[in-house]
Amino acid sequence: MADDLSLETAQNSVDQATRLIRDDILSGRIRPGERLKTADLAKRLGFSTMPMREALRKLEGEGLVEIEPNRGATVRQLDRAYITDLFELNTDLRICAMRRGMATLTLERIRELEALAADYRRQIAAHEDIAAIETNRRFNARLVEFGGNREALRVFLRGWDAIFAFRSGYGYGIGRRRIMADEMGLLIEALRRHDATGAEAILRMQNAAMMEDLVSRIAPDR
Repeated sequence: MADDLSLETAQNSVDQATRLIRDDILSGRIRPGERLKTADLAKRLGFSTMPMREALRKLEGEGLVEIEPNRGATVRQLDRAYITDLFELNTDLRICAMRRGMATLTLERIRELEALAADYRRQIAAHEDIAAIETNRRFNARLVEFGGNREALRVFLRGWDAIFAFRSGYGYGIGRRRIMADEMGLLIEALRRHDATGAEAILRMQNAAMMEDLVSRIAPDR
């Protein structure tokens, strides 16, 4: 029991440290290219160095931090190339999963996606921004899950963690979230018709719009 409590305490420290460093990066208090020294972070945030190291590894997984031998951790430079690669991988995984899952698509699954799309529309109308981002994640994660490839889902969720971090900090352009709600509806209609070509076109159209929106907010001159 004591060992379980120690593990839980350690994990809580890592989660708290990750959140605090993430917030500093997204708020601009720590700038792209800046080095992240575990000793300095531990002193400033009030943790030991061990959870700091784990937190930096988690942020590396989210795409916010780069860790290199003999150089340590630095805040990642966010540019068009990185954002393009991230979104293209995310979209290709969704398209592959959508095509794989089309053969086993059921009315129950369609209704599940419709319920998530309705939640998303309600949340953006109520300005529940973080809840809306999480609902969008659940909608797309379910789409990938329907494809039945667990490794694809793992890679998708890792990429989505980075997107979630960026969106939490930088938000969306005017009207983009309302258009996303419409895109969800169009995608569901295509899935209901078993129109894989139409669904792929919608996902690629959404990818292009989302990528440009995020680039304009993070790195407008790159």
